[in-house]
Amino acid sequence: LVNHYTNKEPVRPAGGEGEEDNPFRGAPPARLTAQGGMNRFVWNLRYPDATVFPGMILWAGSTTGPRVAPGKYTVRLTVDGKTQTQSFEVKKDPRLTTTAEDYAKQLSLSLQVRDKLSATNEAVVRIRELRKQLEEYTKRDSKKVADAAKTLVQQMTEIEEALYQTKNRASEDPLNYPIKLNNKLAHVLSVVQSSDDQPTQQSYMVYEDLATAVNGELKKLDTVLNSQLTSFNKLIRDENVPAVEAPKKQ
Repeated sequence: LVNHYTNKEPVRPAGGEGEEDNPFRGAPPARLTAQGGMNRFVWNLRYPDATVFPGMILWAGSTTGPRVAPGKYTVRLTVDGKTQTQSFEVKKDPRLTTTAEDYAKQLSLSLQVRDKLSATNEAVVRIRELRKQLEEYTKRDSKKVADAAKTLVQQMTEIEEALYQTKNRASEDPLNYPIKLNNKLAHVLSVVQSSDDQPTQQSYMVYEDLATAVNGELKKLDTVLNSQLTSFNKLIRDENVPAVEAPKKQ
């Protein structure tokens, strides 16, 4: 499956107060029309976008899904339980000498980068959801519980700040604050997708370096969620305080 579209209202990530007016939100998924009579939908020839989160600001980076490689595809339309299919072909620019293997390499790396970018952004979302719960415990009368909650919040915040530049508030803030791992991945994605050529060796090397760094931060987060959060919940159970629930992966 390359992509999926529906006429139903898309479910957007929760963004909190003022999020509807946030100019840096990603565009909602394209929707099919389902009006009486003739309907028209133009596919942008792309795979789904990378996961984003409310208020995310990137510099010279893209979360747009990669283009499909030239080849034969099938579209399937389902209405009221009835399905129709139609085959079609995506053709390459005839002026180019790019081979099928070149396109396959570009698509393969693009999907790897997009998926790692999604995992990075999903980690930021999970951190923010969990921190919101933990901040309530930092105000508890029990000093032991409050201190333990503050330690967890600090550890997760350090991971978040390695994954994303949390100081960004406006579109030109990345000029003042260094970009972090998700922005670097987004830039690699835009570079790989910038022409109809196979990726350069440098693109592979930079991606591997970034993926290794991201994996290190994700491993730290797993340790916090699987080990330290368990210990924290045992502490608050001993103190007769409701436990904290770790957000699930998307």
